[in-house]
Amino acid sequence: MKNALWMSMFLAAGATAIAAPAAASPPVGTISTVTGNLSGTDCVNPEGITLDLQGNIYTGSAAILPTTHICKFDHNGAFVKSVPIPAGPGGVTPLLGVHFEPPHTVFALDFANTLASPPTSFGNNKGRVLSVNMETGVVTPIASGFAFPNGFAEDLLGRLYVTDSFHGTITRMNQDGSGLTVWSADPLLASNPFPPLPIGANGIAFDFFFQHMYVSNTTKRQIIRINVGPGWTAGTAQVFADGPTIDSQQGTTKSLLGADGITFDLLGNLYVAANAANEIQVLSPSAQLTARYSNPNLVPKMDTTASPIFWGNQLFFTNLSLLDGGINSSVAVLQAPLPGLPPL
Repeated sequence: MKNALWMSMFLAAGATAIAAPAAASPPVGTISTVTGNLSGTDCVNPEGITLDLQGNIYTGSAAILPTTHICKFDHNGAFVKSVPIPAGPGGVTPLLGVHFEPPHTVFALDFANTLASPPTSFGNNKGRVLSVNMETGVVTPIASGFAFPNGFAEDLLGRLYVTDSFHGTITRMNQDGSGLTVWSADPLLASNPFPPLPIGANGIAFDFFFQHMYVSNTTKRQIIRINVGPGWTAGTAQVFADGPTIDSQQGTTKSLLGADGITFDLLGNLYVAANAANEIQVLSPSAQLTARYSNPNLVPKMDTTASPIFWGNQLFFTNLSLLDGGINSSVAVLQAPLPGLPPL
């Protein structure tokens, strides 16, 4: 069933974009604002992003507040609604990754009050996985005990995979929270403990044939590739791409600086939200940096690019606006040269 859904979404979001006339979209590389400025709204500091089958956009607010929101916009960026997310045991509800599941569910990751104590202590572990009915507004916690739950992926059996950036793990669970298990705790997923925020495993995505799981390691400026073994087991992990190595070999700077959310196009190029560089960077299947996209004239400006997701050849991404009080909060879109893998 999930396989059939994935293929139908490929035909809707990918193949139609291939057939669309060139004049239907702005030039490749164009970045424009979709939602306008979200500062001062329920949607301030948007981090995670997801799409439904009609291309409606959902994002969660990462503001450190007792009540935050998941916001829904139509495909053109017009605000539709927001659903409040009340705090759990952590007292605040900043949201990171979000993931849509038909017909009306958005899963969301609440990292709670993790930042209230030194991150290296990992002492709070009050992060939660939430199931949110966007029609009724009912919020149901399905899993807890995370330090810094950050990114979502889904396999063809409908199971969810959640990165924990502080613990350096990937946890798998069913959509009701049952079957919860640490899928991988490979040392390559661990963070560099020295920066102020030791963000390890972050963005997460399967490749086209679900043969590998790719994970960004933010503080190490790396993309990790994990073989998917029989029965969806975690196999060998290796460094697929290393930012400092790319800079040295290709004569670039800031490669994978703040590597956050990731997603693939149909030819296996990996699009990375490099949040500290305020860019979308593209890695080839051979881990070469082949493109980097930014728009210094964007209003609101590109500010802590966080989470990318494809709809055809449109790459939507959030501007988290992390260090400036949210004044550049927005969802923007990049016109990519190729369609991407549709969201599962």
